[in-house]
Amino acid sequence: MKAGMGYAVNSAESNSRDPAKLSKAGELADGQYSERALRNPPSLQALKLQDVLMKNAGGKIAEDQWHELPLATFKQVKGFRNLTHEDVVRLFEELRSVTMRHVNNAEGHTAIYGLIAVGRVDMDEGHGKLRYQFDAEFRKIVEQSNLYAILDYRAGLAMSSRYAHRLHEMISFRAARERQMERFTVEELRARLGVQKGKLEAWSDFRVKALDVAIDEVSQSSRFRVSYRITKRERRKTTEIELAWEIKEALEDAKKEQEAHSVARKGRRAEAKERLAFPESGSVKYTDPWAKLASENCNWDHGKIADAFRSFCAQKGIKLGAKNIETVFVSFCKSQSRI
Repeated sequence: MKAGMGYAVNSAESNSRDPAKLSKAGELADGQYSERALRNPPSLQALKLQDVLMKNAGGKIAEDQWHELPLATFKQVKGFRNLTHEDVVRLFEELRSVTMRHVNNAEGHTAIYGLIAVGRVDMDEGHGKLRYQFDAEFRKIVEQSNLYAILDYRAGLAMSSRYAHRLHEMISFRAARERQMERFTVEELRARLGVQKGKLEAWSDFRVKALDVAIDEVSQSSRFRVSYRITKRERRKTTEIELAWEIKEALEDAKKEQEAHSVARKGRRAEAKERLAFPESGSVKYTDPWAKLASENCNWDHGKIADAFRSFCAQKGIKLGAKNIETVFVSFCKSQSRI
């Protein structure tokens, strides 16, 4: 353990030699973008570039120095192979423009800072290098931090949605907790996922285009299964949800998905929805989309509602794999909530 360093730096050092792991300071993994940054959040590729830069720096991330990475090596990383010189420059510009906020109660100030101070991209794409320096305030925070998340580096690089990338970081930060659930206001969740200010403001839009997309992809390509339920409404407006997650026992399928092309992964998610069937036994907890539908449409225990619905289908002669089974389940849940 490096003397005088927080756990975040030491975790980055110990995981720097593992190609499958990326250790990231908790302040970044669980960060809520400032209002200014939310108006211009980083793209998915910029977030992936951030991961590559931090992985490359390893345990030296808090040091006042230049870091460098051969451009040829960088372009071999999944998702970056076809980038031009100008593309890489623009990604650096995105990271340079993102602002973060640190409320330092110990020193009595609020610091506004960024991730990188300077980024340089050589013109020679064959033998050139990326060179970069991390922001001084960022280095100070990382150096002192005892909060960190150990991410599946390959899962993060495989994500095809920036909302999924951010959700993966959020859940990774919380993975070691005893209680595998946490409540968030919708606004807190929007800020963590990096939804642009003024975009997806209606709950239905945010749910369909950001949250559901992120949960589906994280559940497919990472070590987590994620679900949620609505826990608070105000004047029919959803204001709070509870995220829940579990760690998969077997990771072979997730690893295969990480190596697959994003188009193929998207196709398999669509196919899974088309052949949707209600579980033949057990609870619907952590089982998409049933856990979400049950939570949104009734307040029954997940085990009881599952057993009751299977009994209902048996009585009515409805197959659990019927094409309209999702609609039948929603109607059943709503009818039980009125009893």
